[in-house]
Amino acid sequence: MGRAASFLAALALPVLVASAERNESIAKQAAAKEGKVVVVDVGSLDVAVRSSAIDEIRVDVELACAGFAEKAVEAWMAAHRPEFEDSAERFRITSGGSRSPLFRGVVVTKARMRLVVPPYVRLDLTTGSGNITVEGEFPGSRPLRLRSASGELELLGWAPEVEARSTSGDIRLRLPKPVEAVLVRTSSGDVELTGGAKTLRCDTSSGELRAVGLLGSAGIATTSGDVSLSFDALPPEAEVRVTTTSGRVRLLLPPGSKPGGEVQSARGEIRSAYPGQTSGKGGRLLLEGPGPKLLVSTTSGRVELY
Repeated sequence: MGRAASFLAALALPVLVASAERNESIAKQAAAKEGKVVVVDVGSLDVAVRSSAIDEIRVDVELACAGFAEKAVEAWMAAHRPEFEDSAERFRITSGGSRSPLFRGVVVTKARMRLVVPPYVRLDLTTGSGNITVEGEFPGSRPLRLRSASGELELLGWAPEVEARSTSGDIRLRLPKPVEAVLVRTSSGDVELTGGAKTLRCDTSSGELRAVGLLGSAGIATTSGDVSLSFDALPPEAEVRVTTTSGRVRLLLPPGSKPGGEVQSARGEIRSAYPGQTSGKGGRLLLEGPGPKLLVSTTSGRVELY
């Protein structure tokens, strides 16, 4: 194809794409009160939530779709257009999104939802493939729930308890101060926690876990993901349990720690800055301290205690 023909083809493509195009903006307000639950259950919409010193719930939705056929574009808009249900105790937003059939002929799409809410509401957010971002403090959320199948989850704020679940999306919890409890479950997404938690529980398959500023017990189960836990405080009665198959485990304990417990690695190396006894066959370390209790088990991963 010559340069002239290529140029004409490049010009023709946007015309075809824009032959059917729709843009829609939706604004919604709802009354808020302390303890009211804000439930979002949408498919492929990206969701951004921010707390502010207001006394109402504000929602703005932007939808845009372009394709080759008007019918396909209208079907996409209808599937992604949210529905609102409001009562005294709950404000619910739902849409089909990625749970709807494949939209043939749809080329360009945008689906985004923004919420500004008072800090005293409770958040329960779910998407299929859309990302979720939450900013601000929500002291009434016990827990603050974030769920997605393949979208990324990010919290840039604080709640007393946080629960985050994802299949393949990464999870980032960036906290300004420690929370009481964190529960994270994911299949292949990576997990990052900064800011600290008094208790942490994380189950993952192949995703990596990195947590900084921990203040108490932790329970970690993973298949092949690396695990790195850094503790600012670890009381003698606390227990840290890590189980993995091939992932590397690194635990950084606070100064003055005297851990007890047992570390096992069938084919991996064990490095410890704390005294203990090793078995004759190697691969096992019995720590001699009074506590906290460390129980680490891996098949081929390396274990480091500092």
